[in-house]
Amino acid sequence: MDNTEKHLAVLELAVKRLRDAEAALNAARLDVETEAVAAVRAGGDVREVAGLSGIAPGDIAQLGAIMADNPPA
Repeated sequence: MDNTEKHLAVLELAVKRLRDAEAALNAARLDVETEAVAAVRAGGDVREVAGLSGIAPGDIAQLGAIMADNPPA
């Protein structure tokens, strides 16, 4: 294996780690969105939920409407 092949192999591993990390981030973001909507639906204060989740209050309402039509799997 020459130097170029080694670099390409290392690059492929780095790209795989990045894709795995992006998938994990997307899953975590969906968890936060789902739990934020559930907390508000259970009677939680929208501003408090927004502060904890980092999601704007209006976005929580929009997510709630979207999730009502398309519940997460």
